[in-house]
Amino acid sequence: MKLKLSSPSRFMQPVLLILTCAGAFLSTSCSTLEPKREAMSEEEVCTQLHSIIDAHPGEFADYKTNKRVTRRMIIWDATVSFPEADDCQVWEWSDGLDNYFCEWKSDGINGAKADFHRAEGILERCLGPQWTRHKNPTSSGGEHTRFIKEGSKTVVSIRYFKDQYWQTVLYIGDKSNLNTPLQ
Repeated sequence: MKLKLSSPSRFMQPVLLILTCAGAFLSTSCSTLEPKREAMSEEEVCTQLHSIIDAHPGEFADYKTNKRVTRRMIIWDATVSFPEADDCQVWEWSDGLDNYFCEWKSDGINGAKADFHRAEGILERCLGPQWTRHKNPTSSGGEHTRFIKEGSKTVVSIRYFKDQYWQTVLYIGDKSNLNTPLQ
């Protein structure tokens, strides 16, 4: 008895082709993901934070890449991200003021609160006693902490709140940009 293998091999060719294409697609799509950032020491984080703050008077010039113009502002991707933030940018408002902005997106209030407290702790330890801390609640049930240094036009602000979703945001920039109502 002779086995005829032509029909099973014809069936296997499309299956192998599909599996090969799926594997190629998955390896390509995974390679475009942002690589995991290496953990930084507290000293490195503090040095980086102070460099960002020191860049404020110079409009964060060394932290801008990929310029995009919108109706209300110009946005650049930040070349340096605050630890564990999902997205950091430099914004130039229509009034000419610039700020460094980072965002953490959360699944809910607990995630936003955890991100807030982790970042707030980093800021408190790195900024030290020369920066005064001011806390207040947001209207959506979150928290807002501002760090202000006597004689400086720069403010460092961290808050978590609910807009369309719960999020935590970091702001480093001019005090006058914080005059908007907090959610």
